[in-house]
Amino acid sequence: METKRDGFGSNFGFIMAAVGSAVGLGNIWGFPYKMGRNGGFSFLLIYLVLALFVGLAVMVGELAIGRKTGKSPIAAYRAMSKKFAWMGYIAVAVPFLVLCFYFVLGGMVMRYAIGYLLAMVGVDFWMGVPYIKGFFGAFLCNGWSMVIWTAIFIALNAFIVSRGIGGGIEKFCNIGMPCLFVLLIVCIIYVAFQPGAGKGYEFMFKWNLDPLKEDFLGVMKTAAGQMFFSLSLGMGAIITYGSYLSKKEKIQKNAVIIVIMDTLVALMAGCIVLPACHAFGVDTGAGPGLLFKSMQVVFSHMPAFVGNLMGFLFYFLVFIAAISSSMSLLEAITAARVDANVEKGKAPKRGKTAIIFAVIIFVFCIPTALDALGTGTRDGAPIACPAEILNGYGYDEVSAYEPAYKMDNGEYVINKDGDKEAIDEFADGVAYYTKDDNGEFVAVEGEFDANAVYYVDRYDFADLGTVYTAEDASATINKDEVKYDAAATYYTHHINGVKGWNDCWLDFYDLLSEGILMPIGAMVMSFAIGWLWKIDTVVEECEQCGSKFWGKGFFNICYKFIAPLGMIFVLYAQITGFFG
Repeated sequence: METKRDGFGSNFGFIMAAVGSAVGLGNIWGFPYKMGRNGGFSFLLIYLVLALFVGLAVMVGELAIGRKTGKSPIAAYRAMSKKFAWMGYIAVAVPFLVLCFYFVLGGMVMRYAIGYLLAMVGVDFWMGVPYIKGFFGAFLCNGWSMVIWTAIFIALNAFIVSRGIGGGIEKFCNIGMPCLFVLLIVCIIYVAFQPGAGKGYEFMFKWNLDPLKEDFLGVMKTAAGQMFFSLSLGMGAIITYGSYLSKKEKIQKNAVIIVIMDTLVALMAGCIVLPACHAFGVDTGAGPGLLFKSMQVVFSHMPAFVGNLMGFLFYFLVFIAAISSSMSLLEAITAARVDANVEKGKAPKRGKTAIIFAVIIFVFCIPTALDALGTGTRDGAPIACPAEILNGYGYDEVSAYEPAYKMDNGEYVINKDGDKEAIDEFADGVAYYTKDDNGEFVAVEGEFDANAVYYVDRYDFADLGTVYTAEDASATINKDEVKYDAAATYYTHHINGVKGWNDCWLDFYDLLSEGILMPIGAMVMSFAIGWLWKIDTVVEECEQCGSKFWGKGFFNICYKFIAPLGMIFVLYAQITGFFG
């Protein structure tokens, strides 16, 4: 019976796999939209500081624990101290919970990449939506499609992981990661030559600390969460990959390379998304929809074939990033079971184990795939999100005012993206209003201001979703047949009690993993190294390669003070953010 543990065939293979684990949707998706929402340069500055003082130390610690024990998280922490065996279970629970939404996002990325590939040869794979921006919502609410693409993405992960470290993960990453960098460079070059892209670079790199003055804790909380998620820390993946690392390899050097390359990819992704959004007039603070909805609008503004080509290249590189991360998380879970089998004298059963865990996680992915990111069943989602299940719906009285849009012969003027165009001048005989600081509507007196948002007396339901004549689900009206009556009272609905943790199943899983378990894991590990196991534990393991450990004082301070205190802050900020 074969019980010899698999390993990486070369240090290059390890670096590519570890970078692949770190480089994922957190870089390509999370970094640009969080940077866009948090002041650009200010966010970047805090991110870099945290990566240096917390990320690097935790990365070295996890690699050292993995290589010292030669085991996956559960067995590794048990080998370090039986009192910390529970930490191993946290390190395996985190990737399980993350994959419950990560697999769904990976399937969505695959769908977009294939959609643009088919569009290049003239096949419309966008569900017949009249405007491309409408595909995102239509796709989310198509339950069967979401589940099928999730299943395909999971199957690819299970196949690669079942092939082992050398025969599966290393082979894929040795090809996939260089391809990722090439595709990033191609997209960056194209975007750089677009008129208006310079404003995106200015937003990213021009010195600006105003956002920190306005909301320092908010920016720091977001940057810390992004850094931790992006580097795959506290997820068990780095400990697992470290357990396959040869004693002759330099842990500190590899950790520095991983952190630098991960940060570089995040910056490169930002240099695609943010300048592209500025060049084509798309909101950089669009949130999670930036990767899908907003970028599709960007590509639709390009010449047809070029837009389809750039769309395919962009989503294909995101696919590489997504699968290189997700398979490392599945490996962390699989390796834990494989090691347990070997310890009991049983066959490793890697292939069977990978498939079983993939199927189990697929079951838990189904709510994420079917709740349409918290859209709500009344608005087309196949199933309810947690907030809807717990709190149901409430009603809001329809305002007597609606946004002012351009009209032409009684019809709204629609731009190429399918949006109604805002007015650019006042029309004669129309009363206009703006909102004051208290949210009250006040009549406009003075000249037109291009930076203001104007409203007019309501005359239709065009800006509303489902409309009711009473606070009752059965009192819906057909907006196409019922004419708006200013003397009547109408209502729209909302989901009650929506918080950061219950607005969709993705955020529920995210709360448990990134919000709670990951910071706890990193905090306890850093504390243990700094105060219980001592820095010499890490130093001795790092010096197995024959090179002297550098920066012992720096790392000791990081493990004893900076990382634990930083993680306490992150934990507090995450919990208040999810429940606030």
